[in-house]
Amino acid sequence: MTPDPAIGTVVAGYRIVAPVSRGGMGVVYRAEEVGLGGRPVALKLLSPALAGDPAFRERFLREMRVAAAIDHPNIVPVYRAGKEQDRLYIAMRYVDALDLRRVLQTAGRLTARRTMVILEQVARALDAAHARGLVHRDVKPGNILLVPPATGEEAEHVYLVDFGLARLASDDLSISGAGSFLGTPRYAAPEQVAGQPVDGRTDGYSLGCVLYECLTGRPPFPAGSNEAVLVAHLELAPPRVTAERPELPPAIDGVVQRAMAKAKQDRFTSCRELVAAARGVLTPAPTAGPMPTQVLPPTPAAPSPAPPRPAPSPAAAQPHLPGAPQVHPSVDLVAYQPLRRPARRARMALWVAMVVAVASALANLGDTWVVGLLEGRSPQPGPAGGFALGVGLVQALWFLVSAAFFLAWFRRAYTNLAPLGARRLRYRRWWTVGAWVLPVLSLFRPKQLLNDIWRASDPDLPPDMGDRWRHRPVSPLLGWWWLTFLASILVRSITTEAVHAAASVMTLGLLPSQLDRFQASADVQVLADLLTVLAGLLALAVVRRTTRRQAQRAARLAGPGDPHRPGGLPGLRPLWSAPPRNSSWSKVNRSSS
Repeated sequence: MTPDPAIGTVVAGYRIVAPVSRGGMGVVYRAEEVGLGGRPVALKLLSPALAGDPAFRERFLREMRVAAAIDHPNIVPVYRAGKEQDRLYIAMRYVDALDLRRVLQTAGRLTARRTMVILEQVARALDAAHARGLVHRDVKPGNILLVPPATGEEAEHVYLVDFGLARLASDDLSISGAGSFLGTPRYAAPEQVAGQPVDGRTDGYSLGCVLYECLTGRPPFPAGSNEAVLVAHLELAPPRVTAERPELPPAIDGVVQRAMAKAKQDRFTSCRELVAAARGVLTPAPTAGPMPTQVLPPTPAAPSPAPPRPAPSPAAAQPHLPGAPQVHPSVDLVAYQPLRRPARRARMALWVAMVVAVASALANLGDTWVVGLLEGRSPQPGPAGGFALGVGLVQALWFLVSAAFFLAWFRRAYTNLAPLGARRLRYRRWWTVGAWVLPVLSLFRPKQLLNDIWRASDPDLPPDMGDRWRHRPVSPLLGWWWLTFLASILVRSITTEAVHAAASVMTLGLLPSQLDRFQASADVQVLADLLTVLAGLLALAVVRRTTRRQAQRAARLAGPGDPHRPGGLPGLRPLWSAPPRNSSWSKVNRSSS
């Protein structure tokens, strides 16, 4: 066998180790990241013919940026995507798992219970991508990874991989740019075959095909050439599940028929709705059967009748799959968006802002009163000039950048409160931005919002906390940061006319007139820079601790197990840890085309 010439080469900072899988779109390799301790990644190199198509390349790079922004526990993260050595590449997390295709080849078909446990997680991943305007377009068993559970009481964890065909729902053209078909024929929706616009319901059609295959052990239209299969998706009615498995409820045929309807408007509106309909059919609530007739001996006295029991609530009557995480009805972890990525960006922006502030302080230090006294010269008040002026301009521009990153984190943290079980929030979501720009209110409303984020993110609160979060204590760290932040703005309004004008508008002209008595000088500028550094350090602590609190609460709500285990979901091996050495599962990442 001819060795692969790519083995040992370095592409985009990743050293290729071994091939994993091959497909029509390209080859997936196991690779190591150079310079970071050899972190394992799954590196997919697309076909050179695709890289040579300018329209495909442009859409691919744009849509991979969207895919990389999705942070969801059931989606394998995309680290990087781009073009190097005339090849398009995607670098993804390397996962120790088997794909559903191989499991079906071995088992033939799955039980209804295991099918629902797997497809529920796939549906959550797809709906999360659809919420960001991204359509996968290649949902199939080969792109569904199954991580074995750590214990017998847990469910296997599922990952959806390979967004190599993904596209934005707002784009009417296919990713090829010419309306041609790209995908896997056995799971392609009619509109995808015809080159028509696609949306989340297109992935729902493919998920319906996977549902049929999980229950029967074969795809809906398995026979014939690729062309024949595509025609079958366009013209033939979906087959009946009960024809292959007559022991299943006949109503499952109706679920598959609707999931695989030819017209998008006739299908389920979301993937979770599809799986919920299948679960309701395959795992119905138990019903009471006829009681056998018994002849009982006479009793000396009839006991007093027991008080009637209240009827169970609808939430309690819902069937639950063994091994699946139980989540309280007031919690919606699908809508929860982890803070890790926006927090990392906010911290990076804060670090840069502090470095610029230190540079500004050093640039103005030579003109301060203390240095002038030591050198025997009088201080020179007035605006900065030369290098100090240039640093000040950079500082002002970066303030806008860091504010944007911080507000993105702030907005997501507040939006997560309702999915984490908080009720009767005091402010609407638009306040997360409006509170910072409205006159007078900007002096205290952002701090009130931050207090609510801190209180409602308490991991020790129960799932059905309602409005009890309002009575939780707030860390003094939040107050110290807010006071330092206001002080830095107040002092900077003395040295910077733009800040002074903005502060006057925000306070409706109530800015103390005594500030106008102070003349701009290097001493005041250095003081403002030092306060900026102090406020930045406190902001770093606020972002880090608040993000950790929300992650701990989400982990506790996700299911049984130690709520403080890392990795986002309790009972699962942390995603950043190395795979177990004695694992019997083959180390493959089946993100094949």
